[in-house]
Amino acid sequence: MVTILAPTDFSLNARHATTYAAKLIAHQFHNDGRLILLHVFEAPSAISEYELNMLHFDTMKTYIRERLEERKNELKEEVDRHLHIECVATNEGLLEHIRRLCEHNRVDFVVIGLTGAGMGNIFLGSHTVEIAQHAGYPVITVPPRAEFPGERNIRKIVFAYDFSAGLPAGDKEELSSPEAHPHFQAFVRIRHVVQLLGVELLVMHVGYPKKEEHAQIEAQQRFLQEYFSGLQVSFHHISSRHVVSGIKDFVRDQQADMILLIPQQQRWPGSLLKVKHTRAVLFRSTVPVVTIPA
Repeated sequence: MVTILAPTDFSLNARHATTYAAKLIAHQFHNDGRLILLHVFEAPSAISEYELNMLHFDTMKTYIRERLEERKNELKEEVDRHLHIECVATNEGLLEHIRRLCEHNRVDFVVIGLTGAGMGNIFLGSHTVEIAQHAGYPVITVPPRAEFPGERNIRKIVFAYDFSAGLPAGDKEELSSPEAHPHFQAFVRIRHVVQLLGVELLVMHVGYPKKEEHAQIEAQQRFLQEYFSGLQVSFHHISSRHVVSGIKDFVRDQQADMILLIPQQQRWPGSLLKVKHTRAVLFRSTVPVVTIPA
């Protein structure tokens, strides 16, 4: 049974993300799961400032719960009436409560909208990286144009990874053990995600490697081929000086359904979540972006 947490600020993009989350459970997991809708009071919602000032705390909490229940009923009507949906409203800190809910409920995915008046902007910034790095669970960011693939479900995930980085100095060709790889825990989580979703994994590297990097790139691929053995996996090296365009074009050509990144990588995959490339990938992507903690 899969559990998905979907924070919402009731914005259009948050609504879009909760719809995606509901379809993920209903179609990909055949309703074998539950969706937790979360609203945190401190995040701005679609309530005007005047209304917020007028509402008593308890009254506001009741009002928020009613809005969550309304969204719950909409999702049941729109996606599947058999969906198991829970609603949580709190005035605690956003990140703290997300972590607590994930720990207590064994959450498999957190699904968030890209933008919005409230939480979308929070997640787009440093908090997205913080959640992905430290919370220990995958975060699926759903761009406004991203749609669930329908009856065919999610079939392909592109794992964008820098093959020329990651191996520690002195271990450029081989590792003493899989656990010695600095991204081993991320690979464990990726394997779990791929198995949970039942999808094909396309591992890609973008760039023009230097001559001295060839041995390391080959070692990385050997390691990943061995670790991901048993999965439906393929490896692709894309020659392009523009990382974002290279990823976008590859996803389009392969008709992939998601992009997967490890945010702690220090080179281009890491920078995607720290500088302008983040916005470029997310806003130009028509598929969700999944971040896996390292």
